[in-house]
Amino acid sequence: MDGNNLDQVGERRAAILLGVTTIELRQLSRVSGLGHVEKSGSSEQMVYTYEELRRLGLLAAQAPD
Repeated sequence: MDGNNLDQVGERRAAILLGVTTIELRQLSRVSGLGHVEKSGSSEQMVYTYEELRRLGLLAAQAPD
């Protein structure tokens, strides 16, 4: 992910903002279809827009503990 791109949030930061683990975030992302893979050279990272984070936050609030 380009460090200068302010429209997207990386997976670890997204998990912190939502108050979930990265594993829980991956599960929510997989179920909802939100987020996308950003390639940077030979590495890949899941990233989220702020709208996707908002929607994931709503899903996380509804998810049973």
